[in-house]
Amino acid sequence: MTSPATVSTPGATAVAVTGLSKHFGPVRALHDVTMDVAAGSLTAVMGENGAGKSTLMKILAGLDSPTNGTVRIADEPVRRFDPANLLSRHRVALVPQELALAADRTVAENILLGAEPGSRVFPHRRRMDEQAATLLDRLGVRLDPRQRVGDLDAANGQLVVIARSLARDARLVILDEPTSILSPAESDRLFGVIRQLRDDGVTMLYVSHRMPEVFALSQHIHVLRDGRHVGHWPTADVTPDQVVAAMVGRELASELDRAGGHAAPAGSTPRLRMRDVTGTGFTGINLDVAPGEVVGVAGLPDSGRVELLRGVFGADPVSGGELQLDGTTFTARSPRDAIRARVAYLPGERRHQGVLPTMSVADNINILTLGRRQRFGLLRRRALRRDADSRVGQLRVKTSDSAQGIMQLSGGNQQKALLARWLAIEPRLMLLDEPTRGVDVGAKAEIYRLFRDLVADGVAIVVSSSDLPELLTVSDRIAVLAAGRLVGVLDADDATEETVMALATGAHSIRASAHTTKEKT
Repeated sequence: MTSPATVSTPGATAVAVTGLSKHFGPVRALHDVTMDVAAGSLTAVMGENGAGKSTLMKILAGLDSPTNGTVRIADEPVRRFDPANLLSRHRVALVPQELALAADRTVAENILLGAEPGSRVFPHRRRMDEQAATLLDRLGVRLDPRQRVGDLDAANGQLVVIARSLARDARLVILDEPTSILSPAESDRLFGVIRQLRDDGVTMLYVSHRMPEVFALSQHIHVLRDGRHVGHWPTADVTPDQVVAAMVGRELASELDRAGGHAAPAGSTPRLRMRDVTGTGFTGINLDVAPGEVVGVAGLPDSGRVELLRGVFGADPVSGGELQLDGTTFTARSPRDAIRARVAYLPGERRHQGVLPTMSVADNINILTLGRRQRFGLLRRRALRRDADSRVGQLRVKTSDSAQGIMQLSGGNQQKALLARWLAIEPRLMLLDEPTRGVDVGAKAEIYRLFRDLVADGVAIVVSSSDLPELLTVSDRIAVLAAGRLVGVLDADDATEETVMALATGAHSIRASAHTTKEKT
């Protein structure tokens, strides 16, 4: 059970890192990092992908050990870096991006795993449920302790992991990209819990690329760049532009401008035309996308926006309507058909649907174009390496060598490598789902730059994203889906987050109905 010891003393130092370095062979992930974290604060740690944030968090959680330097937690030196020691002795808990939950166990069993009342073999079920309910109540969360965790959504899964950390009397809770897979509504619910913990005096380290939530939640911001600690400010004393400049070492305002703006003249043949297109999760979609146009697709998680992209690509079947590509009927019965037609699809779940984890950066990039580099049935390895190196340079993928394993790259650089894979087929239509999820502001600017280059060459881009500011930034028009139907198409110059959400949630129809009723009366 949580005790008062969890709450930190204001003004004290919760974490003191001194001269911390970490080398992976010739790669230097951290170099002489020195920083303090105030007790009882929510401190954000920001930086580009590959800046060293994940390495630092893994060391603090005991998942890795430093090459040099020291860590003190609550003024006690950490002498053994392993998760059990950091949790039991130093009370450090990590809430990772990939949640480690037992899907077939109950909420209470997951929260109290390893700390069950009674014994692990014969736990006291009633007391377990009561203790779990108390912890959930502290977080303001209404969950049945007896519910199966596999039936929870991602947001509630994170809350279960947070409750687990409280069950172990955590003094320091590390939150690694906690909103990367959450909808706006789920994120808001999580923010309420985080604010409650912050107000209760729990020390938190918060890793995120999302500037608005960092400025809304944190009291301090630390910035890493290229493995070095380059800045620390009270959040109230710094601006987002100053943080971005510290992260990337340059101003990015111009690089984050609108990606589109090169759409073909009215009356020209659309690159993609959908007429009454119906499939799993969407019905009767009518939408045109011109060459050189970026069309954003917005909607709640159950709106059908992801399924629509998968249907066009042939990953899921289209059961009705007509698709045309450059004026010719197009039906992708499988992704292979789409790739032959030079249609690209970047999935939102990078780790599970995109990356080939056991292969190198070069092999991940070249996997779709191996046939071009064959002679008499043999692969021309040198030519493939040149192809990969060229794409790595084009997208500025940070890697020591294209032969490096792709899982050794940061998330943002993995994403750029996947984009390089699709550029290799010289696409005429790109379908992108959450293209900058988990990507830092520097990599995001580079991806937007790529969008601008592609649309200038006449490539049509369809972007599905839960990040409304991003859609408003990159799109020429925004198509809004709700319950599988297209409910509106907005010009991005005139759209706002409010108008998009009004369509996505049905609020516009409620207002329209109320207005009509008022006129009749």
